[in-house]
Amino acid sequence: MLTWLAAGTAAALGGGVVLRQSLAGADEPAGAAAAQTGTATPAGHPHGTGAPPPAAGSPQPSARPPVLDAGGRKWSDAKGWGGKPPGPGSAVRITDRVVLDADAEVGSLLVEPGGSLVFAADRTLTLASAGNVEVRGVLALAPDAAHTHTLRFPQVDEHRFAGGGMTVVDSDTGLWVTGQGYLRLDGAPRTAWVRAAADLEPGDTALKLAAAPDGWQPGDELAVTPTAPPDTADFSTAYDLVTVARVDGATVTLTGPLRHAHPRVATGGGATFGAEVLNLSRNVRIEGTEQGRAHVHLTSSRPPDVRHAALRWLGPRAAGKDSWDGKPVTEPVLGRYGLHFHMLLDTSRGTVVEGVVVRDTGSHAFVPHASHGITFRGCISHDTWEDAYWWDGPIDTRTPQGPSDDIAYDGCVASRTVFEPNPRAYRLTGFSLGAGTGSSARDCVAVGVQGATGASGYEWPETSEGVWTFERCLAHNNLQNGIFVWLNAEHHHTVTQYAAYHNGGWGIEHGAYLNDFDYTASVLYGNAAGGIAVHALGRDKGTVFDGLLIDAAGQSDYAVTTLKHQLAGEAVTLSRSRLTGYRKAGVAFRATGDGKPDDIAVLDCAFGGPAGSELWLDPDAPDPARILFRPAGQTQTVALGKGGGPGLAGTPWNATTTPAEAPVPPRPVALPALAFTDRAPGTGRVTTG
Repeated sequence: MLTWLAAGTAAALGGGVVLRQSLAGADEPAGAAAAQTGTATPAGHPHGTGAPPPAAGSPQPSARPPVLDAGGRKWSDAKGWGGKPPGPGSAVRITDRVVLDADAEVGSLLVEPGGSLVFAADRTLTLASAGNVEVRGVLALAPDAAHTHTLRFPQVDEHRFAGGGMTVVDSDTGLWVTGQGYLRLDGAPRTAWVRAAADLEPGDTALKLAAAPDGWQPGDELAVTPTAPPDTADFSTAYDLVTVARVDGATVTLTGPLRHAHPRVATGGGATFGAEVLNLSRNVRIEGTEQGRAHVHLTSSRPPDVRHAALRWLGPRAAGKDSWDGKPVTEPVLGRYGLHFHMLLDTSRGTVVEGVVVRDTGSHAFVPHASHGITFRGCISHDTWEDAYWWDGPIDTRTPQGPSDDIAYDGCVASRTVFEPNPRAYRLTGFSLGAGTGSSARDCVAVGVQGATGASGYEWPETSEGVWTFERCLAHNNLQNGIFVWLNAEHHHTVTQYAAYHNGGWGIEHGAYLNDFDYTASVLYGNAAGGIAVHALGRDKGTVFDGLLIDAAGQSDYAVTTLKHQLAGEAVTLSRSRLTGYRKAGVAFRATGDGKPDDIAVLDCAFGGPAGSELWLDPDAPDPARILFRPAGQTQTVALGKGGGPGLAGTPWNATTTPAEAPVPPRPVALPALAFTDRAPGTGRVTTG
């Protein structure tokens, strides 16, 4: 059968459009429109009008991935193509089983239901496509450890992208997995990241790691994260990109020296953190080019297997309507991201994305949009624009975000997340912890996130409330905050075993307007603005900070600061914690006059500053609704108010004190004992059944 179109490049690509349009419908997700022609997305709904998959009667995915059939005809065999293998101008259509056994270049590729294209495991191979690659059958890149498989899009024109919608758009070049198509990217396992076991100095040519990494090879590219204090120049951007020369157990020798210092940081709480050393190399690669970024878009009702792959130069950008400093700025193309699961609902349940790197990408890296039950394990986003781990937000601040349920981030890293231009990068984040139920973030790292006011390593975003299990996560050397909460919450949230060090803003900036959070057993060390900023008062039980170690390490005037409260609510409690290392006071009460006054209890806390430096009431703040104070080891509680007098025992609090009753009896300080891992979780290859 003739399964390819051979003509000039333009004709071949045009034929691909006709081919896709003629085949649309039979295996399309339910409700999806026929193949688009590049028209603009309908106003008011940025994702098209089609309902999400699967189609009625679609089979449920099997418990185990299928065994790949590598016994098909060879791509290089001219007979299978009617006398001549496809070339650069070909719009290739595969309806049978094909094994890619030689490098190839095509105009576009469509793998039909029942068809498969499997790269030969024992060869290093590159398939380059000028246009879209659409998978309705099977596409598999699964090399052995000695070889590399690459799918490349070398001719992407980002100016042509339309964006949006549920179906393939010919102008939006990338990898599309549709209908009941199956994608397998199954590279050789590599430990995604390991922390350094010693201080790293400029000029070092060897890295001593906390554990021996699995699968690292000579030639692998590594990124060494910044760890220096925030009063150091380039504290959030001082990365080293280096290449592996040799691996001897836990020692990695480099081909060249480090340029920056990466000190280990003893934060307290029993934890010392070395720089994360991220391995950015994989032997399965999906990539555009620096001049033309592609994307990966999945709407298939059949869960893919995506493991140990490097996705690079994806996430196209378009000319924006705004300018900055007299120059035009770009914006992301809607729906065209690094790895995008698009409105799959329950058909994505059981999907595992493991050991995947998304890097040098112009838009969001990992996007489980309205797609439930996906686990991301040991994944890395590095040097990407926009929020790295994210799904589509609400169209305005009055519209709730659509949920993605049961999303798991396990040992994932958001590294060097950027925006154009940075002064407008309000609330940029590494991990956007959005709406849904049953989701979790464990053992993750957010580092080098840039951005402006409200930017952070982790964000609980406005109108996007999801209840997350959040534990053993680290934020360090971000330009602004470690955690940023801006949520008028209705549910109870718990953050535990969290650590934030050397961020340029707050370890935790907690706000707007009423919410119910418990922060427990966590360490905040050396953050430039301070440990905690509290904008919000409580709802129901109120917000509680309990059992924290907050060490300003000489970087900030205050360990904890209260700021403007928009709405009156329940009390905030800071309890059983140790505050130290501040320049002026442990807790500063600075609620502004045009909001609601402070309502906070500081109970059973120990302070590391001189006597009288525990608290400070800003003279420009209004009279508090209530400030209760009981130092650790004492039984007497006092209420603080504005006024003259020296305060209790001659302390310079700028406050009057009167006896008061605390809501709980005295308790001892409960310092955290952190239990972090120094390496990414173990990962493995696909196991078939």
